[in-house]
Amino acid sequence: MHTPGVNGVYGVDELEATGSAVVQAHERGHDLGDWRLIGERMRAASCRLCGQLAWIVRPPGEENWRVGGNALNADCEGGC
Repeated sequence: MHTPGVNGVYGVDELEATGSAVVQAHERGHDLGDWRLIGERMRAASCRLCGQLAWIVRPPGEENWRVGGNALNADCEGGC
């Protein structure tokens, strides 16, 4: 996972959500690539093996980030 830094760039809640998504995806056999910025409140990464997506989002008016995506709910089909 590529992250440019923590100081003033990422909040703790965002890092915790990203970490949670990475762990959940890994438990299903996925290898997530770089996280891409999709607007101010959303980040997404796809599995390098099968292309399934994991995302984190912070809905308007909320402080906490949420995780989701098919890479968190389905096994990787691109691995060995």
